[in-house]
Amino acid sequence: MPIDVPDAVRTALGLLEEDGLDKLTVRRLAGELGVKAPALYWHFSSKRALLDHMTDAIVEPVLDELPEKTTPWLEWLEKAGNALHTALLGHRDGPSIAIGADLSVARSLGEFAERAVEVLHRAGFALADATRAAGVFVHFVLGRAVEDQTRPDEIVEIPFPLMAQGLRDRQAAGATPADDFRYALGVVLAGLNATRPAAP
Repeated sequence: MPIDVPDAVRTALGLLEEDGLDKLTVRRLAGELGVKAPALYWHFSSKRALLDHMTDAIVEPVLDELPEKTTPWLEWLEKAGNALHTALLGHRDGPSIAIGADLSVARSLGEFAERAVEVLHRAGFALADATRAAGVFVHFVLGRAVEDQTRPDEIVEIPFPLMAQGLRDRQAAGATPADDFRYALGVVLAGLNATRPAAP
């Protein structure tokens, strides 16, 4: 029975939603597809390779949501960062499977980073620095998404009084996880803006 890779990836995403990343294996996916595991390893040489294909599928819709290239660079990064964060959180363990992805397979994530490099380069960063800055930006969004998906819904008591009070203050003010992400992303963007070379 021929294996349709996009269909296999959709099935894998369904299994991810059902039982999470820990229970997702190439062997289990093979069983779900009604094929032997060796046949599936021809397309996905390892679980990491499967996760890379899944990352590609998760991030691909984000590319259609990215602002026009003419959008001011900080606004572009803000909108792009929010779109990627939302897409990752739209899947159970989505951020975790994207961490460490091989961009030659997870091409949508690679294209996202490429466009960020282009935007930063057009904003005045030397190309080498634009790649560094884009790395900071993408890795922040990925890492923050992992944290946001794994943090508890309720405030857990912690033995650090200033942090505990600050968390209670944020909760009392009605701050949401999305608000917290936007704040943190703003800090990252302010840092990138501060390091942007002055116009000649």
